[in-house]
Amino acid sequence: MQTAEPDFKKVLGSRVLRMRHSAGLTQSALSERCGIYRTYLSRIEAGAANPTIMVVAALAASLHVPISELFRQYNDSQGVDVPAQDGAEEDSV
Repeated sequence: MQTAEPDFKKVLGSRVLRMRHSAGLTQSALSERCGIYRTYLSRIEAGAANPTIMVVAALAASLHVPISELFRQYNDSQGVDVPAQDGAEEDSV
């Protein structure tokens, strides 16, 4: 029996939504920080949009997390060990 691969757009959208809520941000506030339309952010969070790496980088920077954190559930489900970034320098975005 073959297992379905996780849909990275849905994983990313779910992570962005949870992180935005944790940060106490509205869609309008986060989209403004990222330089994207609020409706586009809504589509990203719903897993309906396929954002460019530049948008993903802007989301990560605006949420103050490394890009890898936006894909943690996807990486975990793939059996990829994603080490914690505590104390490590983040790449500038």
